[in-house]
Amino acid sequence: MTPRDARRRTGPPLSAAWRRLAAPLLAAALLLQAGGCGFIDIDKRFFVVALAIDKSGNDKKPYRITIRLSIPNSKTEPGMEKSQIETIDAKEISEGLRILKSRVDKEIDLGHCKVLILGEPLAREDISDSVEWMMRRRDIQSAAFVAVGQPDGRSILEQMPLSEHYSGNTLFLTFGGDATKSSFIRSIKLFDLFRRINERGMDPYLPIVQLTKNGYEVDRLALLDKTRVRAVLNPDETQLFNQLDRQYINSTIKTGFEGRTVMLAVMGLTVRQRIDRLGPGQGQLDLRIHAVGTLEEGPNDILHRHSAIVEKSFERDFSKRTESLLRKIQRSGVDPLQFGLRFRATHISKEAFEEWQEMYPTLKFHIRTDVNIQGAGRIK
Repeated sequence: MTPRDARRRTGPPLSAAWRRLAAPLLAAALLLQAGGCGFIDIDKRFFVVALAIDKSGNDKKPYRITIRLSIPNSKTEPGMEKSQIETIDAKEISEGLRILKSRVDKEIDLGHCKVLILGEPLAREDISDSVEWMMRRRDIQSAAFVAVGQPDGRSILEQMPLSEHYSGNTLFLTFGGDATKSSFIRSIKLFDLFRRINERGMDPYLPIVQLTKNGYEVDRLALLDKTRVRAVLNPDETQLFNQLDRQYINSTIKTGFEGRTVMLAVMGLTVRQRIDRLGPGQGQLDLRIHAVGTLEEGPNDILHRHSAIVEKSFERDFSKRTESLLRKIQRSGVDPLQFGLRFRATHISKEAFEEWQEMYPTLKFHIRTDVNIQGAGRIK
């Protein structure tokens, strides 16, 4: 028998036989894996669009967790959205969320949750555990917006504005800046809030959401230390905070002249700062503010007769309001404008932060404002 005949009788090589079996074995393995992967169809899920955490008033179950579930609707007209609100009191936030799953017939999905509301009583006591839980959850977006709900988070989620095209749309557009752009709104995302809580030289802030007859009002800002609310800014102070921190140009500056209010629409704004250490426990913050804009409201002939006088009035009043805001923040013992972080970055020393903590309570403010009026709008 020839070697060729021997190979025919013994069959193909072992490697070729394995290749023939590889395809069906691989297919069987994929089928077994797909059967146990836990994938859930979209029609068997409940998407959470907003979540609120409040104080329950019960020491045994201190947390009140509220979720707003979006119900799919074929129509996207205003007022046609449908939502389901579920609330539970629990000892732990994660425990309460798991119990809520037993109350609905679909899997609760937090992947689309874009708004996280903390009730005002909770925010005035301690937000540390709530924020830490949000960051630990893998299915909660770090880019979700966080706010304080007044009087509580549950009331905010239960409000159903008539203008909503789909569930939660009003809050998304308010904080996202895709639709309304207001100098009185200051939003913050979860990752930035967590960073401010843990970073030295900066403190967190949260916008306050209030209920109105048909929707929400967001024009105030809560300033926090690392754990709780220390001060609340009114609408004018919130706008000024945006101007100083973000150099927000779609804003206004006002002053008084001959018994009338004069408004300047800001078209350009530059804020420069410098922090100098004058000695042990002493320092000075220099702010240089330059604003350019057009008159939006005031007497018709004010620009032709009193341009220089009005500019000086704007500069004086803006500097006064800025110092008043900085003093209020200083008295609260918080640093949301990140002066401490800037001091650490510009003063190379191992004790830079300790030096900043020592000087901040008595820090002096020197503010110089330059206002340039470029015109009076369309009125000549």
